[in-house]
Amino acid sequence: MMSHYLFPPPPTVLQLRLQQRRTREQLADQGIMPPLKSPAAFHEQRKSLERSKTGDYLKHKIRSRPEKSELVNMRILQEPAAEGPAHDSQTKLKRARLADNLNERIALRPGPLELVEKNIIPVHSTVKEAAMKGIGAKHSFFYTTSSSSSICVLFSSTNI
Repeated sequence: MMSHYLFPPPPTVLQLRLQQRRTREQLADQGIMPPLKSPAAFHEQRKSLERSKTGDYLKHKIRSRPEKSELVNMRILQEPAAEGPAHDSQTKLKRARLADNLNERIALRPGPLELVEKNIIPVHSTVKEAAMKGIGAKHSFFYTTSSSSSICVLFSSTNI
């Protein structure tokens, strides 16, 4: 009997998952299953030893945590006495100043054309000449490859 399909039907999700499943050897190498040649009790003992090592390591890290006073000195935590409505408004004001400063710096950062002019963005010389002359439509894409990576630069008519 002749098949109605030119190509075989696509594999089901189950078939794809079974193809991608790790082998028993890979699972044993990763410590998920016990090795084929060693008894399961040995594997369980090894796993419990690893868990206890991890637990000991975490207990050591918790014991060596810095005190709150050290964190305040390193300016990671704020002083507990500095809480209240006055402190909240001061914190909001400080954050607003930082946001304004960041927005100002973002507004003043150089555009792509300036970066090409200063040779910060590596482009081919013909692309650089075209960018300097302002040739192109409203948006022109220039694609070039440098020795280290490929770079795609967008120049809009507002930047040229």
